[in-house]
Amino acid sequence: MNVRVCQVLHGIVGGGSEQVVLNYCSRMRDIHFDLLYQYEPNPQILERFNEAGINCIQIPDKVHHPLKHLWTMFRIFRKGRYDVVHSHLDWFMNSYVCFLAMLAGIKKRIAHHHQAYGSNILCSLMRIPCKLFATHWLACGEAAAINGWGCSALKKGKVTILPNAIDPERFKFSESTRREIRERYGIRDDDFVVGHVGRFYPQKNHDFLINVFAALHKQKENTKLLLLGNGPMQENIKQKVETLGLASAVIFAGLQKDVAPFYSAMDAFCFPSLWEGLPITLVEAQYNGLPCEISKHLSKEIDISSSITRISLICSAQEWAKVLLLQVGKRNYITCKKTQFDINETYPQLQMLYKG
Repeated sequence: MNVRVCQVLHGIVGGGSEQVVLNYCSRMRDIHFDLLYQYEPNPQILERFNEAGINCIQIPDKVHHPLKHLWTMFRIFRKGRYDVVHSHLDWFMNSYVCFLAMLAGIKKRIAHHHQAYGSNILCSLMRIPCKLFATHWLACGEAAAINGWGCSALKKGKVTILPNAIDPERFKFSESTRREIRERYGIRDDDFVVGHVGRFYPQKNHDFLINVFAALHKQKENTKLLLLGNGPMQENIKQKVETLGLASAVIFAGLQKDVAPFYSAMDAFCFPSLWEGLPITLVEAQYNGLPCEISKHLSKEIDISSSITRISLICSAQEWAKVLLLQVGKRNYITCKKTQFDINETYPQLQMLYKG
């Protein structure tokens, strides 16, 4: 009889956690996967989950229908005959997901932490219920493990690190794909294209990214900014671009079903996030050979090539722009050094956890 696993996500809207779930689950065709999500899904991303054989179930959201949200989740857990529940939310929500799974009689309850916000007393308190109700503690990297579970738990080996892995072959640079994407968006051969992939949320710091590009564009006119993703701040960012007179230089490509081809169209990757766990987009960009300028405080676990340049967010947009100018013509075609982000190497670890 096949193992039955229920994944729990906030939504299906193109976030990094969703991509991680998709990358791993699509490798395990002998396991039955259901996926619970709350918010209105993006049709393109939902289609990718369906193509991977993952049964997606929308439940009432916790904000507008809290009691119905909890009751529906519990009923699904109880009727689903699941061997495993795997929750990809934050402390509090992972806690009640695992608690409901425990009440439903599910023996294996995995809480997976994907962010690294910084630790404080509140973080420590919020870990307690999650540790009580989860049977397995996961994190995408050491920084996220310390933030989600505490330094002591990591040192004692109580936390399993499961990297945000990808299929490297899908992200290899392609000259033909580069030409195709550039032609589609009217990008000339001699244009220097700075790319970014991420939802339009405060965390991703798009406002500062636009300031950086504005400073870059003043110094080098044949530059373009290629933005992939959507989100609640997108219209504000579009207005800012218009105000700065950059509308012809900034491309809003929206949320794409497959972002892999777009990396080949870029010449550099700029990622000034305020916080991250272990961003899968930086793994993808490095496997494509892109020079990456990123926030200094992001976990060094993400440095899997020589293509990373770190700079503090205290530095001005002009200083960030100067670093980007140094990346002209520096695409790296050398294979990334480490293999822990290769899904073909890492998925058996999760498969064993599900089946064990």
